[in-house]
Amino acid sequence: MKITSFILVIVLLAVAGCGKKAQKDPHAGLDMERMKSMMENPHGQMAESGGLDLDAMLSDLPEGWTRSEPTSSMRLAQISLAPAKGDKDAADLAVSHFPGSGGSSSANIVRWQNQFKGPKGEPGPEVAKTDTTMVGLLTVVTTDVTGTQLAQSGTMGPDKDAPNSRMIASVIETPSGNWFIKVVGPAKTVAAHEKKIHDFIKRAKLKDLPHS
Repeated sequence: MKITSFILVIVLLAVAGCGKKAQKDPHAGLDMERMKSMMENPHGQMAESGGLDLDAMLSDLPEGWTRSEPTSSMRLAQISLAPAKGDKDAADLAVSHFPGSGGSSSANIVRWQNQFKGPKGEPGPEVAKTDTTMVGLLTVVTTDVTGTQLAQSGTMGPDKDAPNSRMIASVIETPSGNWFIKVVGPAKTVAAHEKKIHDFIKRAKLKDLPHS
């Protein structure tokens, strides 16, 4: 009888111990498939909850703008801006986004400015014009540089210096991270499309997500 009681006590203690371990398990009650998905794509939920509505921006392009196949996997969209009279080359508008990365607005603005030098050889940041505006609830930082676009080996830039060029590039800050709208081309052509470029940026808005 005493032995049976002793065994019963041991069994009860073991069960109690298992219960305490279960309470300390930080993953208890969690959906393991959901955990796996979060580990594989930690920025997925954030991107869905605050993404730019790019389809709305591209839905009705102005005259002289034509969508083209992106020349890089880093571009979500690419648009050709028809050359102005006297120019042979079109300007290029590229849209990029890197959820959870891509760098700060200021870092990208400085990097873009350093891809140019001024008409007299000045460093790009010295001749650039930069301003910050609000488009709805979104902060937009835009830099505008005219001069020579410098050759950029191994990147999306030209193979050799391109004088008489202009860049209008914007960072649109959203909850899912920064979005980048960059226009580069002959100065005369970019000037001809300047208002359309700014109007395009003003169409920026977040996606309307369906209610669950």
